[in-house]
Amino acid sequence: DIDIDVDDDGRGEVLQWVTEKYGYEKVAHIITYGTMATKSSIKDVARVQKLPLSESDRLCKLVPDRIPDKKINLRNAIEYVPELQMAEASPDPMVRDTIKYAKILEGNVRNTGVHACGIIIGRDDITDWVPVSTADDKETGEKMLVTQFEGSVIEELGLLKMDFLGLKTLSIIKEAVENVRLRHGIKIDI
Repeated sequence: DIDIDVDDDGRGEVLQWVTEKYGYEKVAHIITYGTMATKSSIKDVARVQKLPLSESDRLCKLVPDRIPDKKINLRNAIEYVPELQMAEASPDPMVRDTIKYAKILEGNVRNTGVHACGIIIGRDDITDWVPVSTADDKETGEKMLVTQFEGSVIEELGLLKMDFLGLKTLSIIKEAVENVRLRHGIKIDI
């Protein structure tokens, strides 16, 4: 895992250079998986169950932001909050089922995204090592390869993972140096 800081404005150019240098088939962005959090699992199940929004909101507000010495999840929240225990045992099947199915869905993958700065570079085609899909680059609109394994799995496979971190401060410094160069006619290489 190698981290490289580049100016935010030039990050796209760096990624384009890396892709051209090593080849489109050897460079891929890394997928990220968003999972269903406690409150979102309640909300999503409640919507499907057609539970009134006011009841869905009430159940979500019962989930505490912190539980001493425990991770926030629905099972722990139910143990910690008596009102959630009552909802789990509710005579209303919609409320009871909302809690039941939310517990099942919590933690499952809800959506995918592309890692903000992580890419992998392989000596062979990336598809020889990991499954890939494509996504549209938000800046250029071009298709880019995206791994179907998360970064931690990528590292275990022994592939080179690079994080090209676009830093706004470097863009500001670059702009300031350019302004000094233009004002004073000084040659400064960055």
